[in-house]
Amino acid sequence: MSQGGAFPDHAEREAFDLLNLALRMGVEYIDVEISWPEKRIRDLSSRKGASQIIASWHDWSGKMKWNGAQVKEKYHLAGRLGDIIKIIGKAESLADNFALFDFVSRVSSTPQTKPIIAINMGGEGQMTRILNTTFTPVSHPLLPTKSAPGQLSFVEIQKALNLLGQLPPRRFFLFGNAISQSPSPTLHNTAFETLGLPYAYDLLQRPEVGEEIRATIVSPNFGGASVTIPFKIDVLPLLDKLSPAAEAIGAVNTIIPRTTDSSGSQRILYGENTDWLGIRECIRSRMPSHASVTTALVIGAGGTARAALYALHALGAQHIYIFNRTRSKAQELADAFPDIYVSLVDELGKWPNAGPSPNVIVSTLPPAATTTDSNDTQNAVYLPTTLFDPDHEGVVLDAAYKPAETPLLTLATKVAKSWTRAQGVDLLLEQGYNQFELWTGRKCPRGIVAKRVREFYAA
Repeated sequence: MSQGGAFPDHAEREAFDLLNLALRMGVEYIDVEISWPEKRIRDLSSRKGASQIIASWHDWSGKMKWNGAQVKEKYHLAGRLGDIIKIIGKAESLADNFALFDFVSRVSSTPQTKPIIAINMGGEGQMTRILNTTFTPVSHPLLPTKSAPGQLSFVEIQKALNLLGQLPPRRFFLFGNAISQSPSPTLHNTAFETLGLPYAYDLLQRPEVGEEIRATIVSPNFGGASVTIPFKIDVLPLLDKLSPAAEAIGAVNTIIPRTTDSSGSQRILYGENTDWLGIRECIRSRMPSHASVTTALVIGAGGTARAALYALHALGAQHIYIFNRTRSKAQELADAFPDIYVSLVDELGKWPNAGPSPNVIVSTLPPAATTTDSNDTQNAVYLPTTLFDPDHEGVVLDAAYKPAETPLLTLATKVAKSWTRAQGVDLLLEQGYNQFELWTGRKCPRGIVAKRVREFYAA
């Protein structure tokens, strides 16, 4: 078929039936061959709504030359009809690829140019798949055959980019102390390996934020860092800018180097807090579809509690209780968020002014600091059965990830059968997924990452 699809050239009605179905379904990108009648393409485009039209032209003969008049004509036609231009040729020699790169360079230098997908088919054209910058088609190792000659997998393309000097190695770190058993290296190195990225994640365990950490974050191959206790506040003076969330929370757990010019020579260190994103997702994904976060309880008043307060507010909690053994610390936390309606709790299970019981509970205390034994309250916070309203559905999250079964989660299993639990490892994964995506601009391969982290955790 000259238009490269599964339909013969005369199956115009069937093709546009499918294209119109794509519009009705709100598909983000719709690939339309410009060999179809221009009037029908313009009609389709006039009704596209939020969809984007990829205007495509395929030359299967190998006769099209990237420096010829035909490709210019097709380029301008695709530019008039679509939001993204796609031109597919066929390489007979390595020189055909250089002609393609020269063409793309020339058309991309013009003002207000549209994004372009430019690829040469066949084994000789693989280089163009590697260096294409917009929506490169990829294969997958699990497919029995490649859908097009010369097609590469995502991992193959990343490895080739590295060899060509277009994807330089980067080093990532976890800054903190007492971090030797952290699952974070397993999380991020698994993701890097799975996607074929030439990156490595290591621990940098130090007693304080000293010269070694300062030298690391300004190194040319520094890709980013996770920050854990007790450095989430200590690193703030080293950063150039904070996200709005990190500013509000007053702590960062993620450092991202960002370039500020087109050459990449100027960069800043950007501080983000993904703890609140992880907390929000742990709650949002477990809250029943017919319910919403109404009243919440935060146990603890440290940095993670600040992230929890911010997340619960973002989820629409109308009222948030805070409990901490040292009441002044709880008040300090409440004062840090004057726009959020907060009440301090003096005794867990007894809500101020006979207020509603929470349907979300987040504990940020170490497991050893809590107990369900009413006779063992000297060194730990007592968790009564009245903490949970068994008549309502809710979500309980314990941010501590060792041990997996904390006193709070064990209590929830016994007395709150309709509540959904989230363990600390769930939070660790969610905040890590967000870190990975902030550093790389890629979606984290969550399935394999979660499997490896849970295996590490269980061992």
